[in-house]
Amino acid sequence: MVKYNFQPEYTLISSPHESEKLSTTIRLSEIFDAGVRLEASAFSIEAHNAVTALENSSLQLMPLYGKAGLCRGGYYPHRFKRIYVSPEKGIPFLSSSEIISLRPTTDRFISKKYTLNLDLFLSQKWDVLISRSGTIGNIGLATESFLGKAISEHVIRLQASDPDTAGYVAAFLRSHYGCAQVIQGTYGSVVGQIEPEHLERVLIPDLPPIRRIAIGRLMCQAGELRDEANRLLDEADRLLHERLNLPYLNSIAPTDRNISIAKVKVSQLLGRLEGSFHDPVAIAAEKQLSELSVETTTVGDLRVTREIRPITKFRKRTYVEKGGIPMLSSKQLFQINPVDIKGLAKGAHTKDLPEIQLEENIIAVTRSGTIGRVQIIPAYMAKWTASEHATRFLTAEGMNSGYLYTWLASDYGYCFITRYSYGSVILEIDKEMFSSVPIPLPEPSVRDEIGNLVLKANKLRDEAWRNEQEAISKLENLIVKKQTSQLQTASP
Repeated sequence: MVKYNFQPEYTLISSPHESEKLSTTIRLSEIFDAGVRLEASAFSIEAHNAVTALENSSLQLMPLYGKAGLCRGGYYPHRFKRIYVSPEKGIPFLSSSEIISLRPTTDRFISKKYTLNLDLFLSQKWDVLISRSGTIGNIGLATESFLGKAISEHVIRLQASDPDTAGYVAAFLRSHYGCAQVIQGTYGSVVGQIEPEHLERVLIPDLPPIRRIAIGRLMCQAGELRDEANRLLDEADRLLHERLNLPYLNSIAPTDRNISIAKVKVSQLLGRLEGSFHDPVAIAAEKQLSELSVETTTVGDLRVTREIRPITKFRKRTYVEKGGIPMLSSKQLFQINPVDIKGLAKGAHTKDLPEIQLEENIIAVTRSGTIGRVQIIPAYMAKWTASEHATRFLTAEGMNSGYLYTWLASDYGYCFITRYSYGSVILEIDKEMFSSVPIPLPEPSVRDEIGNLVLKANKLRDEAWRNEQEAISKLENLIVKKQTSQLQTASP
């Protein structure tokens, strides 16, 4: 609500019941600077406090974007009709949520031939990526993993003069001082959005080159570490197929799945009558496993997992605004740093923690909605929690958790997991079905050769996270230190 009396100053109240805690005064000039916007959300109190802290720090400030800004280039592509094609006729198309993915992947490809101005959708290396529609303010940095891939028009691309400056910008936008300012520009009553021109209002410290480089380089190194981690995961997948002599499923699957037919004996029904369970691709995959020279067992075998843990007791949740135990949704398990992580009250969930808490190198697999996405938990997520929509897999003594991850995340693992899913609207899969997923058991040396690549990749992901947190902390601590110093100087 905006309370005004046609005077040069206005008082904004976010809630009529909390006017003392959530109100501030703005100048008339600020309303004109914001494009004559009168809604209170355009003058976020959190953003106002962030800007005030920056101004009180005595640091030289400049616009993030624009002619006088730190970033001169910034745009997002035109809206367009997406024509999806087969991989050989298109290029990978990433959604806005994938810009903060630990492993940016997609199964959608847009047409090279029929997409106008296709180059505008391809990011350049070290572009700063900002989600601008729906979920506002997720920040990504375009590393090698993004090259050759199209990115949605719901993402703003900011270009800096060099990689270290781009890294510095990404660190600032992920800090409290930057994120609050970006979100402040949101407009729209149904789907929130921001435009590049809103970034002209965002103020960023113009630090001396040596400090800017120190912060920016940590962010760039984090991106390079994740790229190397993804390369190791791809190598583990390649080794899995090579060592087991398993062809990739797309080379043996029926060419036209819309008209493919599977003949099933009554003895093979296994109590399932729906056609999706008797998928011809899954049948072809089973045939390949039956021809292996190594033993094939199931994921529920005690030699493979000591526990498959569905989350059953975690129902009523108590959240806190600050602090608390980070709780990831099944989608956030695969993201670097989502802006809307919720915090669980520690005291209210003490009894839940043994079940819902994450541990390093346990495997989480989505069991509801989007079935079969697989994650191995890095060290920095240990002691965090995740929702009941991801089932946990704890490997048995002597089983390499990296090998189990590689199998479940492979084309074969995904095929066997998803065939068990049930439900007409929201798909589900339960513990017993996960336990029934087949898995080859080669000799331990082969399992370790494959799995150790994954474990190394997980270490790199943890190092990348810590680099980013160090960069953001350096910047935030500098602002606080300068602000405190100025206040002490000004006090009598």
